[in-house]
Amino acid sequence: MHGKSPVVEGIRSIRAARRMWSGVEVAATDYYSVDEGRVMVELTGPRHRLAVLLQQVGGFCEARTAPRRPGVPRNPGARYLASTPGGMPIWGYSDRISYTHELTLLFDPAELSDRLGEVLRDDIDLAPRPWLSNERIFALSELLAAEVTGGGEFGQLYGESLVLALLVEYLRAVRVRAPASRKGGLTPRQLREVCTYMQEHLSAPVGLRELAALGGMSQAHFSRAFKASTGVPPHRWQLNARVERAQQLLLGAEVPLADIALRLGFVDQSHLTRVFRRVVGTTPSAWRRAHARRGR
Repeated sequence: MHGKSPVVEGIRSIRAARRMWSGVEVAATDYYSVDEGRVMVELTGPRHRLAVLLQQVGGFCEARTAPRRPGVPRNPGARYLASTPGGMPIWGYSDRISYTHELTLLFDPAELSDRLGEVLRDDIDLAPRPWLSNERIFALSELLAAEVTGGGEFGQLYGESLVLALLVEYLRAVRVRAPASRKGGLTPRQLREVCTYMQEHLSAPVGLRELAALGGMSQAHFSRAFKASTGVPPHRWQLNARVERAQQLLLGAEVPLADIALRLGFVDQSHLTRVFRRVVGTTPSAWRRAHARRGR
């Protein structure tokens, strides 16, 4: 994850690009780890930090307010945003991650207020948010990341427009929703047990009955609570976890796609390809070729 100093331990290679638009420093960074171990990096800095994790392959990444104070793992492979005020102690933690793709925006709130023509509120607009999901922000982040890595080929106006559009969309998102809450969701222990169970049975036809039993609740209650905690229903979590594990295998040795499909509970290679394309946006073979080149 992007921090105030480079992280080299456990990292095979880093691919980063930076641009400055509308007073906002924008960084698009790809990290490829060596052994899928654990990485902790301090992210504390003087400017407000908005990080958009667009892709993670491996276990999970999370923001921590103290090195030994873990957050609640959400959805392995899921995209999310994390907002941190300048000067707030914050650490980025990753466990069993082999690849991450992240967009980071660093800015001074007073300067941004001037550009937007309105005062930003500390308790809403600039409040710490360790996890937020918003598809419109993800779409804008993908465009912005492509423009950063492309060297700003579409020009200054395009880059500035994307930055301001993303920040305005973020402000709209946090203003229309209450502060992040886990009311009605699973407890941290329940969530860890259920997620661990699904991770350990990726190739098995796991059912709601057994997952609900782990949490000691009805199937209907479990389904609602799980989605409240992760943002996705159980079947989508399992599907994303299978695709994420497939990406992990694709980054390693040349395991045949047919073997990966069977190992992860897909009917066959074509089934894996259809699901992978729907979740990632490209085929497993194309994804493997692209990331094999980048990871060297």
